[in-house]
Amino acid sequence: MWTIIMESVVPADKGNYTCLVENRYGSINHTYQLDVIEYSLNRPILQDGLPANRTVVVGSDVEFVCKVFSDLQPHIQWLKHIEVNGSRGGPDGLPYVRLLKTAGVNTTDKEMEVLQIRNVSLEDAGEYTCLAGNSVGYAHHSAWLTVYEGIFASHGTVFV
Repeated sequence: MWTIIMESVVPADKGNYTCLVENRYGSINHTYQLDVIEYSLNRPILQDGLPANRTVVVGSDVEFVCKVFSDLQPHIQWLKHIEVNGSRGGPDGLPYVRLLKTAGVNTTDKEMEVLQIRNVSLEDAGEYTCLAGNSVGYAHHSAWLTVYEGIFASHGTVFV
């Protein structure tokens, strides 16, 4: 067995590589095609405008969507901002949050890009954050969930 090992390949290395084996009885060869896909080592990029603010009535179902773009494997989490002793942030300046959703063993990136809240209550109102990180860094976008009880009008639509 013979092996060619190429380290730190770049797009210029793309092409055909031929292995030629010869002895006194003849020769054989096989050509392999190498394709090099260039990617950038950046923190995840989140689509602008997502997740979007939502306004719903008590008892509704709501979804927040966070579209993540990353050449490196991202880790996605959903957080809800909370208050502790009447404060939204700690002495370190970081916000208090509760982890709502994080990737599991069998969770796909697409499943992690959506946070579903079923049968919304008044207590569900508040700020939600999609946090995406990879080995280079992290990015986050937040949205607000406003919850109404009873009848209200929004953009010409009446909710009951």
